[in-house]
Amino acid sequence: MFKHREKGITKHFIRTFILIIIVPFILFITIFYKYYSTSLIQRSMDQINQQLDIASNNMNAELKRASLTIATIANVNDHMILDAVSEWGKSTTSVEKIQLAREIDAHLNIISNYSNEIVSVIFTLKDGGYYYFKNPPTISDSSIRNLPWYQAAMRSSNGTTVIVDNLSGITSNKQDMFTFLLHPDQSLETEVEMIYLTTHASLPGFIHSNPEIEQFIIDRNGNQIVNQNNHAKLDPEIIMELSNTLQKQSQDHDDEYSHIKINGENKLLKLYSIENTDWNIVNILDESIVTRDADQFLKISTIFIACSFAFFLLFLLWFFRDILKPLQNLIRAMRQVEKGDFLTEVEADGRGEIKRLGYSFNRMVSQIRDLMEERDSKERARSQAEIEALQSQINPHFLSNTLNSVRLMAMIAKTDNIRKIIDSLSSLLTHVFREPNSLAPIGKEIKVLESYMHIMQVRYGGKLNIQFDIDDTLLNYSMPKMLLQPILENAIFHGLDQQNENELIEVKAVRHDLGVCFTITDYGIGMTDEQVRGLLQEGGKHQRGNFSGLGVHNVLQRIELNYGRPYGLEIDSKLGRGTIVTILLPLI
Repeated sequence: MFKHREKGITKHFIRTFILIIIVPFILFITIFYKYYSTSLIQRSMDQINQQLDIASNNMNAELKRASLTIATIANVNDHMILDAVSEWGKSTTSVEKIQLAREIDAHLNIISNYSNEIVSVIFTLKDGGYYYFKNPPTISDSSIRNLPWYQAAMRSSNGTTVIVDNLSGITSNKQDMFTFLLHPDQSLETEVEMIYLTTHASLPGFIHSNPEIEQFIIDRNGNQIVNQNNHAKLDPEIIMELSNTLQKQSQDHDDEYSHIKINGENKLLKLYSIENTDWNIVNILDESIVTRDADQFLKISTIFIACSFAFFLLFLLWFFRDILKPLQNLIRAMRQVEKGDFLTEVEADGRGEIKRLGYSFNRMVSQIRDLMEERDSKERARSQAEIEALQSQINPHFLSNTLNSVRLMAMIAKTDNIRKIIDSLSSLLTHVFREPNSLAPIGKEIKVLESYMHIMQVRYGGKLNIQFDIDDTLLNYSMPKMLLQPILENAIFHGLDQQNENELIEVKAVRHDLGVCFTITDYGIGMTDEQVRGLLQEGGKHQRGNFSGLGVHNVLQRIELNYGRPYGLEIDSKLGRGTIVTILLPLI
């Protein structure tokens, strides 16, 4: 039972701590973490958008410059370079070819001075072969013509510039480049089938400098143009996610970032369209890098919560050790008391109220033990007093007087009086010995007094005058048996002056605020204060002639044992004026 209660208290404290402290704190941390993470991601995206705006402008400028360069090559001085290349292709002598080549290179050098980004210019001829400026192609003529982008350019309309889907080019120079194909206007009489121009690509610096972001350029088909890892091959999962994102972007026109998962890691994907092209700059960020400040906050908060909970548990262990252990000892002691072991005591330990509770328990058990001893003592005393009362009522002196009365009556042969005294004595003895209850109705006790009065009147030859004044509303209430008879006997044998005739004794019973009040008054010789104190305090040790004070003291003791204060017996007596004995009892 106690262990269950102990767990209940501990669980209550832990549940309260969790509900009031931990749960709100976790909710606050979760909300703040979400808000902070979103804020960091949005701020990172805003910074990237700013960079991409600059990159897009730079890329557009580069593309325009490259487009202008190839258009200049094709159209300068009324197609002079195209005509010279055509003549070079038709020439059959080496001297003429060298002379034409010098002329072509001179014009291209002039153009190249204005555009330092030219890496290579290749003119493919309709009848086969090619003429190149600066870097030659690394593949054969037929291989160039079979390339997909070359075939696509051939199928396009005249004068269309085709931006090739990769920057690696077909020359020996493998730096980042923009590659253009120009299909000359077929209305021109030229042997040039295609102009191939490769220029250095002034790509945005952040593509190569920001290690936290994987960035590259793709075309509308998802083909890679360039990336910051020197054209490393893309992860297949990235290609798949890009394909899905491009489709969504084309449908929803959504320029926001997307959350993707690559190789089990959370990534942020951002696509940025470059104006005037079919290209997109792809930005892939590791979400953990972007939100590392928020993750650090979450980590610190989690550690703080764990430490707080651990400290709280330690506090509970310390706190409940000082509370539950003394309570456990107290409950064990209470169980022993419940079993009747009132010698049990607890060691008053713990703190504050718990320690005082131990002291209070020990005092309570001690008081209970004293009360039980007092109760047992009173019970023994009351039993002894009742036995003594019964014995004292019919003592040898009383029986001797009664028998003497019977003897005298027999001598004078008054049979009616003999009958009356024997009836009264029989009624008195029956009331004392045959009825087991210690309580009797007040009306019956008065009848017993009347029987005793008849015996005494015969004893004193009719000189005794006893008057009863009893409140009839009290007759059905109960009182201890034979409580009034010893007082009346005391008044008869001790209080009356035996020389006077028609001595009066009054017996009254009236209601009182605390119960019922009996008074027995005689107008005899009375007693001194010392005699009264001796009669009440010493009981049977106080002798007045042939009269023993045992009966009065027994009455007082029985009242105190049964009812306690303020109930009891009082004697008011003056020498020569008589005695008034007052008995106060509760209404039962």
